[in-house]
Amino acid sequence: MSIHFSQEKLNRQERKEVIEEVQKRMREAALAAIKLILEAFLEAEVTAKLGREKREPRRVSRQAREIDWACGHCGCRDANQFTRDGHYLRALDTGWGHIKALKVPMLECQCCGHDVVCSFTILEKYQRFWLDLDQDVLFGSSLCQSLRHLSQRWSAIVGGSVGLRTINERINQIEPLLKQAHRDPISNVPAVVQFDGIWLRVQFPTKSEKRDKRQRASERSERARRLCCWSPWASGPMAPGRSWTLK
Repeated sequence: MSIHFSQEKLNRQERKEVIEEVQKRMREAALAAIKLILEAFLEAEVTAKLGREKREPRRVSRQAREIDWACGHCGCRDANQFTRDGHYLRALDTGWGHIKALKVPMLECQCCGHDVVCSFTILEKYQRFWLDLDQDVLFGSSLCQSLRHLSQRWSAIVGGSVGLRTINERINQIEPLLKQAHRDPISNVPAVVQFDGIWLRVQFPTKSEKRDKRQRASERSERARRLCCWSPWASGPMAPGRSWTLK
């Protein structure tokens, strides 16, 4: 689609259409570049695992060169027995948008002729969302953002519907890692621990009653200023994402 400009000043609707078209093309260009980068990193990891470049002959040796990838049928881990076997296409949702037809390398085991289970560092199997969205949901949960807010933001980014259950499942997957991080000792203790917070006015109920002009009784309450804090180093009842008040 071409963008046409006239010699006269654009009206509000025309200016809006031009901006939307520019944003669309920027997003498409960004996704195309991100796709190329992801595919390059996947190919680089395959090269590192096999120890040879594309079209380089396979080294047959009695001494096995074992890696952490294994054949799904015979369990062979010898990289000298693995060969490249083309690619398969998959979709991936990232923080920049939806990527279509991402080329993921495949390997074949020469011992039995079955596929090798490849566990890529930057790409998880059978996962619709990329790692950056997991980080986003972690930060959003720590900032006490609602599931509906996260779902609406993700839907706008990927251009499709993202359910509340999907967001909640990813938060539940991250929660055990947070608990483990709370239990593990801190090796590098910072010189200063920074606490961040805001002052709020909170209403507290009292045991006394008050009556209005119609003599209707209601519980009397009082207001007080409290400091609501959040600390990334807290644990237990003061875990990240929770707030407490200091009197």
